Amino acid sequence: MVGTEKAHESNLLKRWIITICIFLIVQLIFITVDGTALEPNMNDSNNLVARMGRWILDSRLFTEWITPYSFPFFNMFITIHVIAILIADFFNDILKKIKKRDWHANNYFEQFKGANL
Repeated sequence: MVGTEKAHESNLLKRWIITICIFLIVQLIFITVDGTALEPNMNDSNNLVARMGRWILDSRLFTEWITPYSFPFFNMFITIHVIAILIADFFNDILKKIKKRDWHANNYFEQFKGANL
């Protein structure tokens, strides 16, 4: 049991290091590109998806509240990235607790397998 817990902790640490490294690499790319001519040119055609995207990007959330970058698309992307990381961690914790509970329940019933009750 102790060996599997240490292995799980090292896997968890590796996963977090990889996640944080990817997050920081994306941040460095955004910092480098923000405010330069390398910013992506958003298509402002008259189709519904483009109008909805422009409406979301021009909302106060990405132009006034969450503004680490001057380009609203980067602000939206970083917000979605952080939310995705938090949701993945939340579901991982839930699955870990469920597996641990099932393991303990199976071991509890294994004690009584040979006993005549």
